[in-house]
Amino acid sequence: MKKTLILLAATTLAVSNLVAQEPTDEMKRIWRQTVGKRDISQRHLQSNIALSNIPAPKSQAAKDLPTGRVWFPGEWEEVQAIVVTPYYDYSPAESQGLGYWTADPLVSGWAAYYKYNETRQEWEDQGMGPYKSTMDTRSTFGKIFFYLMDAIQQGGAEAWVRVEKESDTATVRSTLTRLNLRSDNVKFLIGPGNSFWYRDCGPICFYHGEQDELAMLDFTYYPGRALDDSLPSIIRWQKGIANYQTDIEWEGGNCLVDGAGMVATSDHIYSANGDRYGQIIWDGQDINTLNYKQVNPLNQNQVQQALAQLIGQRSTYIIPAYRYDGGTGHIDLYADMWDENGFVFSVMPDNYSNWADYRTGSQNIDDLTSYSTVFDRPYYTMGTLPFPSKDDGSNFANQREYDSYYTRTYSNHTFVNNLIIQPCFSPVGADGMPTAEWDRANIEKIKQAYPGYTLYCVDVREFDGSGGAIHCVTKQIPADNPVRILHKNIHDTVNIGEMSAIPVSAVITNRSGIAHAEVMWREVGGTEWNTLPLTANGNRFSGEMPLIVSAIPQHSVEYYISATSNNGKTITKPMTASQGGYYTFTYYTDSTAIDSSMFDFETAARPAESITFPFGTSWATEDNSTQGIEAVEMNKHFGQFYPNPATEQAHINIDLTDGERYSVSIIDATGRTVYNGQLPIVGGQIVYTINANRLATGTYHVVFSSKAGQVSRRLIVK
Repeated sequence: MKKTLILLAATTLAVSNLVAQEPTDEMKRIWRQTVGKRDISQRHLQSNIALSNIPAPKSQAAKDLPTGRVWFPGEWEEVQAIVVTPYYDYSPAESQGLGYWTADPLVSGWAAYYKYNETRQEWEDQGMGPYKSTMDTRSTFGKIFFYLMDAIQQGGAEAWVRVEKESDTATVRSTLTRLNLRSDNVKFLIGPGNSFWYRDCGPICFYHGEQDELAMLDFTYYPGRALDDSLPSIIRWQKGIANYQTDIEWEGGNCLVDGAGMVATSDHIYSANGDRYGQIIWDGQDINTLNYKQVNPLNQNQVQQALAQLIGQRSTYIIPAYRYDGGTGHIDLYADMWDENGFVFSVMPDNYSNWADYRTGSQNIDDLTSYSTVFDRPYYTMGTLPFPSKDDGSNFANQREYDSYYTRTYSNHTFVNNLIIQPCFSPVGADGMPTAEWDRANIEKIKQAYPGYTLYCVDVREFDGSGGAIHCVTKQIPADNPVRILHKNIHDTVNIGEMSAIPVSAVITNRSGIAHAEVMWREVGGTEWNTLPLTANGNRFSGEMPLIVSAIPQHSVEYYISATSNNGKTITKPMTASQGGYYTFTYYTDSTAIDSSMFDFETAARPAESITFPFGTSWATEDNSTQGIEAVEMNKHFGQFYPNPATEQAHINIDLTDGERYSVSIIDATGRTVYNGQLPIVGGQIVYTINANRLATGTYHVVFSSKAGQVSRRLIVK
C-alpha cells in the first residue's frame, strides 16, 4: 500500500510537469518592460503581420462633423468619470506544454503567443492562436488598478471600468469589497482589450455647440493594439457619447491643452505618422486576413497642420522629446498644466546636468513659458516638482539605468476634480503618505505646487521600466453642463502703481447662462472673506478689488472666483477653493511703474471666436461603426458548447428572436476557416449542432456573424 502511494505521487508530479506553468512575478515584470510596455510604436516594423495591399484612400472626406464651435477642456477642469481597466493576464487558450507561456491579444479572440526563455530571461515569440483572459486581483501590480478606482470615486467621479466580459463585473466589485475600497460609483464598459495604457488609446474629449454637447476625438493608437484602439467606440456604443475618428497616430499622454485652443506635444508624433502602417484589421472570420491597414505617410508640416485644425486651433507647439523616458517621448512624464495660465514641471536636479534630457528639459521649459496664453501674456511656471530617486533615496547612475529600469516621475498623476491621484515610490502608510523619508518630503513639496488638492498617493514602483504610471492608465471624461471660467490670474509680487483698486475679470460661460459671479478675497491670514460682485457684459464679468487700507506698504492677498449658472450649478476658480486652494499675490505701490501685465483692464465681452474654434473637417470622420451595444446584447443570445471537449457532436443553445440572419464560420488553431454556413431563420430558440467527429482534434473558434456584430465561442475536439 505504501509503495502504491509513492507511485501515484510520482505519476502526478510527472503529469504536472507537462503543462504550462504560471509565470513568476519577475517574469511578469520583464513582460511589462518589454512586450507589454507603454510604447510599442515601432513594433509593427518588425512584425510578421503584413501591410495591407489595399492602398490608402487619397482623401479623408469629412462626414457629419460638429457644425458648432468646439473647445477642449483642460485636465484640471471638472470631470464626470475616469476610464480605467483592471490588469489582465492573457494566456493561450489551451496549455502549450512545458514552460511558462503568456499571450498578447491582437484582435478579439486571437493573440500572439510568447514563451519565457529562462536562460536568456526574455519572452520569445511563439506564433498565434486563441487566448483566455484572467483578471489579476491578487498581485501587487494588479491591486494598483483597484486603488485607482477607489481614488476616482473619492474625487467625486464615476470609475468607468473596462472589463473583458460581463461576468468580470462581479469580480471587480468583490475585489473592491475585499480590499475595503469604494464600489458605489463604479460603472462598466464591456469589451476586449490589449493592455492598460488608457491615457494613450482613450479619446480626447471636447465640447461643441451652444449647448456644450460632449463628444470625443479618436486618434489612431499604436499599430498592434487594435482592441485598445476601439475603446472610444466602446464608450460611444455603451455610453452614447459621439465619437469622431482620424487616421492621425497620436497618444493621449503626448497631449497638453490649455482649455483655450493651445496644444503642446513632442516631436515623437512625427515618426509615428511617417510610414504607411495603420492599425491591425481583419475580416472578423479568417485569421489569414490579419494585416496592417495602409495609410498615407505624413511629413512634419502635414502633422502640424492636422493638429492645428483638430485640437490646437489657436496655437500648436511641437517640442523635442526626451530620449530616455521609457521610449514614449510623451510630454506627460515631465509637465502638466495647472490651469490656462501656466505649467507645473518636473525638474531634474543639477547633478544630472550632463544628461541629454536635462538639457532638453531646460530648453522645453524655456520654450513653453515663452509662448502666449489666450490673455496675450507668456505662460509661467506655477510650480516645480522634485525628481524621484531609487528606493534607498540615492541618485540614478546614468540615463540608461533610469530609462531601462525606472522612468519614475511625479508629474504622471491624474486630476479628479479636487483630488490628484499621485504617484509615489515607497509603501503608503496609514496616513495616506509614502513611508520613505525622501519620498514623503517630495510629496510635501508637491502639495505646495498644487494648493488645496487632496493627494491620493499610490505606490507605483511596479510600473518601473515600463514607461509610465498613473496618468498613463487613466482617462478623463469631462462633466456634463460645464461652467467654464477663463481668468487672467494675478500672481507673485506685483506693482499696482497709483491705482485705487485692482481690476479683475473672467470669461464665464454655461449653456443656460450665468446667474451671478463674484470674487471672494481677503488678506492672507485673515478669517473673513470679502465679496466683490462681478458685473456682466455678455460673457465677460469684471469688477475692481479694493485696496487694503493700512500704513503697511505691502500686502498679500488670496482670492478666488465663484460663478453660478442659471440652471443652478456653482463652480469656483480654482476648483480647490473650498479646500484652501486660492490664487495668491502680494502687491505694493510705486508711482513710477504699473505692472499691467498682471491685470485685465478690458471689460468688453469676449468674442466666441477667441475662445472656441471650428473643427478640423479635413482630418476626421464620424464614428458610425455598428458593433457595440448590439454586439454585447447579441452575446447574451448565445450559450456555450456542450459537451466541451466533444468527440461526436457539440451543441449550443441560441435565441434567434432578434430576427437577425447569421452566418457561421469554424476556424482552426492555425487561423484556417474549415467551414462556412448559415443559421436557420426561425425566429425562436434553437439548438445548433456541430458534428465534431468530422473535425480534426484541436481547438476551434466558432464565429456567428450578423449585421449587428459577431459572437465567438470556443470548441475543443478530442
